[in-house]
Amino acid sequence: MGMERQTSIETEPMTLTINQLQFAREAALYVMNTRSMEEALSIFTEGLEPVHSVLKRNGDSMMNLGEEFDREAKYLPTSNSRDIVSAPF
Repeated sequence: MGMERQTSIETEPMTLTINQLQFAREAALYVMNTRSMEEALSIFTEGLEPVHSVLKRNGDSMMNLGEEFDREAKYLPTSNSRDIVSAPF
């Protein structure tokens, strides 16, 4: 048996339909309205694993993106400022 060729599109993850996106938005809004910020963050990030080896070249030195994120996370909006759920695009 020979090896079957696949187009690259067949190896890509499937895209959500507009109905699936709307359902996800409504579910996310429900979680945000019924849970604390800490619980919502836990729900939205469940199953994710930290990336420890990601580095970015910054001039002549290397910068750890995890440390950069930690610094910028201090400036994220608090639970008092969450108002609207929208698509990321």
